[in-house]
Amino acid sequence: MPQPVTTAPPATPRATDRGLSLLRAIADRPDGRALADLARDVELNASTALRQLRSLEAAGFARRLADGTWGPGAELLRIARNLAATATLPRLAAPVLASLADAVGESAYLAEADGQHAVYVAMESGSHALRHVSWLGHRVPRRGTAVGRALRGDVDADGVAMREDAVENGITAVSAPIRDTNGTVMAAISVVGPSFRLHGEALATTRTLVATHATRLSHLAGAAIS
Repeated sequence: MPQPVTTAPPATPRATDRGLSLLRAIADRPDGRALADLARDVELNASTALRQLRSLEAAGFARRLADGTWGPGAELLRIARNLAATATLPRLAAPVLASLADAVGESAYLAEADGQHAVYVAMESGSHALRHVSWLGHRVPRRGTAVGRALRGDVDADGVAMREDAVENGITAVSAPIRDTNGTVMAAISVVGPSFRLHGEALATTRTLVATHATRLSHLAGAAIS
């Protein structure tokens, strides 16, 4: 009679778990923590904890401070700044979007990357009776759209990207990237409105205003996370 086949439970990646626990302990005490304390926190002996810390140090996630304690490395700090900026950005963007919408009379949006899409996470409605108000919380493709170009940093000489009829017929979008202190694109702002209004001199003015407001929001975000 055949014996039942038993499947062993998957092995726990213990070294990875300990490394992540060390990383968490370092992040919780950015002013520095002694090797002995870190080892005790994650239930490792000091020599094993030191090997893990040196691996984290090589990857930029930890660094040894002047007093011999261990603190966050440059890469961990970079990730923390980017996450903080993402969480703070819609709040910082509110007055910028209001100013932009008031200046151009069209709806202004803040968008963040979501894989192959962009998601509109904040908006300010335009002042025209006929205005675009439908994209808050909406995901649009990054490919072939103004906001997609802006999120890639693919802009024209004036710092903006423009598309007509890319997502909806009769709609023009003008977008510009929001950059962190290292110049990396973290989000984009867009003005979206009917193409019969966004053309000629009005379009040229909108392009300038989108660029200047994007620069303003980039500076606000940089100041918040510096």
